[in-house]
Amino acid sequence: MNQKAINSFIYKWRYAIGYTVLVIIFAAAIALAGLYAPGGLTQSEINTLAITNSLSKDSVNLVNIPFHGLQLLVLKLLGVSVLTIKIPAMIFAIASIVAIFFLLKRWFKPSITILSMLIMATTSQLIFLAQSATPQILYVLYSALIILFSSLILQKAQKPLLWKILLAVSVGISLYTPFFIYINTCLFITALIHPRTRYHILRKSQRINWLIALCAFALVVAPIVYMSLSNIDIISQLIGLNYLSSFDPLGSIKTLFQTYFWTSPILVNDQIAPIFDFASVFIIILGGITLFINRYTARSYVITAWLIITLPILLINPGYVAVIMVPLFILLTLGTETLLNEWYKLFPRNPYARAIGLISAVALISVMVFGGADRYMNGYRHMPEAVNNSSIDLTLLSKHLVKYPAKVQLIAADDELPLYQTFARFNDHDIIVATSSEARESTNILITAAARESANTNDLEIVSIITNDRASDGDRFYLYKAK
Repeated sequence: MNQKAINSFIYKWRYAIGYTVLVIIFAAAIALAGLYAPGGLTQSEINTLAITNSLSKDSVNLVNIPFHGLQLLVLKLLGVSVLTIKIPAMIFAIASIVAIFFLLKRWFKPSITILSMLIMATTSQLIFLAQSATPQILYVLYSALIILFSSLILQKAQKPLLWKILLAVSVGISLYTPFFIYINTCLFITALIHPRTRYHILRKSQRINWLIALCAFALVVAPIVYMSLSNIDIISQLIGLNYLSSFDPLGSIKTLFQTYFWTSPILVNDQIAPIFDFASVFIIILGGITLFINRYTARSYVITAWLIITLPILLINPGYVAVIMVPLFILLTLGTETLLNEWYKLFPRNPYARAIGLISAVALISVMVFGGADRYMNGYRHMPEAVNNSSIDLTLLSKHLVKYPAKVQLIAADDELPLYQTFARFNDHDIIVATSSEARESTNILITAAARESANTNDLEIVSIITNDRASDGDRFYLYKAK
């Protein structure tokens, strides 16, 4: 009797249990990725840290402010380490995967949603973005939220005013991130073109709700509008003008080809490409064909418009591949659904053929899931270019200062400076960070390998060398004392 009750409970809540397990698996995957693969910080993450560290009451850069604000809060509360630097990206990534799940759940059957989410959660691109301490993950989160709330509105979900306000807030916050002004404008025009969405936007019964949502939108965007009027550089960042000076169409096309269709592993914009295996690319293409066949639906309009507007963005800056991730995930899910449906259409009543199709689909997805996880972990742990691209110098420094808690003056190169300045600001160690060894503020001088060539060490005596086994050059820090 108890066994029947347990089986009944599991069957009744099978999808909820499956969804919860997926979220736990994804959270564990990005935590392990952040700690062990690559387990260090790229130069892009250090550059992001410079912006976060510059935030103050007197100086606030509102571009990507949700990410930088959360990162600043985490560093103040927990101190500076590789993990705490990456925590904001992990939080936004979990929020993104939850938003994508609810979106797919509304568009597809639960079984298709679970299968697709398994593939997504182990995609190297999503795991990399989830542990990368840069604002790139915001593109995934905002994309998922905007499409999700739009779907809830069009499908007439309960509490329509709430979804309209949340859509307005999501669109407003996304405008703090570069290039989203083009995406939102394109989506709005697309909504006016499609008859169903145009009717829902313009009908009289919804005007009060839209007016309230518009007020929420105005409140959200007011700070960035005000700052943009007083600082033209913010406008330049948000609309992408600062990328035009280095615009290289042929180079961008080559980078995008390497990102999605290259045959052998290669490091592109800090991540190992290709970001999808060929099975995923095939399913995405199949989803694109299905999207074209059903091109008159509102869903097809939205995804097509998103793909079209992101192509120029990717040509301007091919490093912004996150901007196209959610539409590709939707095509992946659509392709998975089409693959299973077409097989079952071939054999509508043959139980053996249907069972073979199910087994084959499970085998394919299992290979994609475990293969994707294996490619990511082994790639970022063993590919020399990827390993050398991520520095664990912060971990080495922390261990040294814990072991030898004396006052230290750290001399670093210009591109390393943001990392160590942030470390000195938010950690309890007695450390002074500078770019020159001329002004002595301690008898213990710690010089990074990058800064050693230009540092004046004539009157210093070397005490020890701090090394690691990951970098091409194992010497990372040199500890000197005054003679």
